[in-house]
Amino acid sequence: MVGVNCQLAIRRLTTAPDAALGAVLLVAAVVATLGADGEQPVARAALAGLTVSGIALRRRMPVLAAAWVSIGMALESALTESPDEIPVLLAVVIAAFSVATHASLQQAFVGATLLSMSTALAIALDPSDSLENILPTLALFILVPAAIGVTVHRGRRDVVSLKMRADALAREAEQAADMERRRIARELHDVVSHAVTLIAVQAEAGAAAGDNPPAARSAFESIADVSRDALSELHRLLGLLQAQESAGPEPGLDRLPALVDGVRAAGLAVDVQEAKGRDQLPAQVDHCAYRVVQEGLTNALRHAPSARVRVHVICDDLAVRVGVESRGKQHRSAYGGTGQGLAGLRERVLALGGTFEAGLTGDGSFRLDVRIPVAAA
Repeated sequence: MVGVNCQLAIRRLTTAPDAALGAVLLVAAVVATLGADGEQPVARAALAGLTVSGIALRRRMPVLAAAWVSIGMALESALTESPDEIPVLLAVVIAAFSVATHASLQQAFVGATLLSMSTALAIALDPSDSLENILPTLALFILVPAAIGVTVHRGRRDVVSLKMRADALAREAEQAADMERRRIARELHDVVSHAVTLIAVQAEAGAAAGDNPPAARSAFESIADVSRDALSELHRLLGLLQAQESAGPEPGLDRLPALVDGVRAAGLAVDVQEAKGRDQLPAQVDHCAYRVVQEGLTNALRHAPSARVRVHVICDDLAVRVGVESRGKQHRSAYGGTGQGLAGLRERVLALGGTFEAGLTGDGSFRLDVRIPVAAA
């Protein structure tokens, strides 16, 4: 357990490459110091090794690494001789680069200042050196590496920013694609559900009119008309899936008379109250209002074919109000249905900022009421 905790603590302080770099510099500094002429070689070697070992912290704790190297140089300069070993000078360069690369701009300034102070102190305390060399030395060993580090830091930050932006765009594209798939799925449901219901009702009517050729012919003609309209809309949706610009406009309330005539031909009694002004509706609102009427009539035809249906469409400058009410006994449809039509319709209306109400009334009728603000588009 203790060993695991030590490993975790070491990982928080350093990385394997940085630890290896610190160890290499330590050995090099000790060997270089012991092999050079001068007084107190052992003390100088110990201080030099201690100074460069701080590089092991350069990535995890860059400011501490810069302070470590700075304090080590200052101690060696004050207690023995000013360091001139190549490993120590290399440690200064690495510390300046690292603090500018891995720390914030404010922290990089603090680290570079500490390194500059210790370097200037080492030059000032070295009798063989001149104060005129302070600025060139600071520029070469601290300013240039720090400038390179700042450039690398900004480059990494830009890369991270671009990656985050790319990820955000990818998520937005995925969400947009999902929304488009759901929209097309709703369109397919509305088209197929309405067409198949009408075809099924008319086919039954045609089969029941065996002794009445005109009635059978009328039923089959209605089936043909509904099939052609459904095929036209399916071709439009296939054009959307294939990203064709010629997919055609979405149906709107201008097709309301044909929609009502189709369900009337199937035997449903429909009264329509339509106010003027629908010609000025935005395309999205117009299309949504049409789908509301279509879904309401389809459900009435499925669940209450003998009912009397009242449709009202009221438009003004603020909103369009659409209502479909079927008065008659409701029953379970023989043509299937999972309730996805109303769920998709609710989602479509709410997406445009509208209100949606659907359900049975006190007298057993089914009412569908929708309000869509004109400003939604």
